[in-house]
Amino acid sequence: MKILLIDDEKSMHVALAPFLKDLGHETASAYTGAEGRQMARDFKPDLILLDLYLPDLNGLEILAKFRVDHPNVGVVIMTAAAAIKTAVEAIKAGAEDYLQKPLNLDDLQIVLARSGEKMGLRKEVAVLKRYLQDQFAHEYLFLSDPAMAQVYEKIEQLAKLDKVTALILGETGTGKEHAAKLIHYLSPRASKPFIELHCGALPESLMESELFGYEAGAFTDARKQKPGLFEAAQGGSLFLDEVGEMPLSTQTKLLKVLEDHKLRHLGGIKEISLDVRIIAATNRDLERETKEGKFRADLYYRLNVIPLKLPPLRSRPNDVAELAHFFWREACQAFDKKLDSLPPEVIRELQAYPWPGNVRELKNAINRMVINTRGPQISVGDIPDEIMMLEEEGLLPTPEGIDTEPSSPDEKTRIEKALQEMKWNKSKTAELLGISRKTLFNKMKKYALS
Repeated sequence: MKILLIDDEKSMHVALAPFLKDLGHETASAYTGAEGRQMARDFKPDLILLDLYLPDLNGLEILAKFRVDHPNVGVVIMTAAAAIKTAVEAIKAGAEDYLQKPLNLDDLQIVLARSGEKMGLRKEVAVLKRYLQDQFAHEYLFLSDPAMAQVYEKIEQLAKLDKVTALILGETGTGKEHAAKLIHYLSPRASKPFIELHCGALPESLMESELFGYEAGAFTDARKQKPGLFEAAQGGSLFLDEVGEMPLSTQTKLLKVLEDHKLRHLGGIKEISLDVRIIAATNRDLERETKEGKFRADLYYRLNVIPLKLPPLRSRPNDVAELAHFFWREACQAFDKKLDSLPPEVIRELQAYPWPGNVRELKNAINRMVINTRGPQISVGDIPDEIMMLEEEGLLPTPEGIDTEPSSPDEKTRIEKALQEMKWNKSKTAELLGISRKTLFNKMKKYALS
């Protein structure tokens, strides 16, 4: 380990430096609090041995500064027997251990061994956090539309403020669960649990027991104690999806937990301390519902500290192409299909649709297209009819003198003439002919027009 010794007694440095070196540690020395802070920035220690009484700074003061400047570095307090009470205060303030002066070298080795184990755990957690973040970034697409740039900026802000509740707003299917997971996995809580509850999926009688847990005998079927989702999410995040559907009675209890950071099991008397970040999401207008008495105003204000609004897919057509390719790759892998890339004409058709079901609808459409396609490449003809918002017409009406004869021998000529007039823009050609884009595509395919 790299160990920084901060003590104003020169004899301590003379005695400890060679001893630590013999144990295989690299050391650096500082004699004042200010010097120690500077040395910590330059030396980047794994462990700091800190004397509580320094000529310029109180040990507790410098400990507080180290906890801010170097949150992942262990600090061991060194103090005389008369100041053990202060050492206990230092432990509560974030020191991981303490040593009593004059130092016993056997005790020092035990403390160093414990610190080494904790350092290893911290590094494992850091590696796991990076892995989770990298894995999440690999599995989820970060979209490039300018509207989403603001969303990601707010997500990054919320991730850093990991003790603040977050409220995600947006239409059904816009990716609220995705945003919640991003907030969690980009936060200091990434290595801890991410627990989800859809508030509309459970009856009122079950929701409270699921959230808060219960004691044996709390109700008829409660044969043994069961912890709730809050406890399952300790240290991590609890995602309350569609929180607007939560019953008012549960809202009251949720508000108290948010305010006190404690809960009691149903039927219990013992209070359980919580360290859980709440991320809520809804497609409802909670502000209006508070005025209508359908949602508690105090809970709404408690959740709505930093709201995150997700724009609908129809307002960001640039994202349709990125999402389509992303879901296409996922679907090909999931359904074991080897298909060519999505052709530009399919992307254009997808971008022309308003996607009332947002991202979820697009994903489902791509899955269906991949499953149903028979050839090596998806074509416009594979797009579901309801997505195209079309009916299969059997004739071509005649705008500007084009023949109205259904399925006439001149149909190919009339279609080709319209395509040339519209410079082969299929959407404009279909509009000119008064037919659907899909019908136009099928007839182009029939007559080998490309």
